[in-house]
Amino acid sequence: MASILVVDDEPEVVEAIRRVLEHAGFAVAVASSVESGLQITQEHQPDVVVTDVIMPKVHGLELIKALRARYPGVRVIAISGGGSFGPLAYKPDAVSTHAYLAAAREIGAEEVLTKPFDMGDLLAAVRRLLPN
Repeated sequence: MASILVVDDEPEVVEAIRRVLEHAGFAVAVASSVESGLQITQEHQPDVVVTDVIMPKVHGLELIKALRARYPGVRVIAISGGGSFGPLAYKPDAVSTHAYLAAAREIGAEEVLTKPFDMGDLLAAVRRLLPN
């Protein structure tokens, strides 16, 4: 059974994603911060990490960088609804969902989804990243 780690600071988003992935037959772990996400990854080496890009303290972009450096075999799906703060906030023209997700893809996310997204799209993205 493939394992998925969901990292997002919004409990309702985490719960919705967890329910859908578990119903599809995946083992799911959840984390509400980058720090706890890295700890879970170190302990359990999930097959796929689904991470929000904009989170308090440490942003999902930092998680993606760390995953690429330490766990290159872990596949990454970045999700974002945009925002006006975070690592791109100093660029007024770049504060958009598209800019955050483009940055996530540039540093190593294989798939990106804009919140709110269809859970069918998330399942399809997870399945594309897993070996047959």
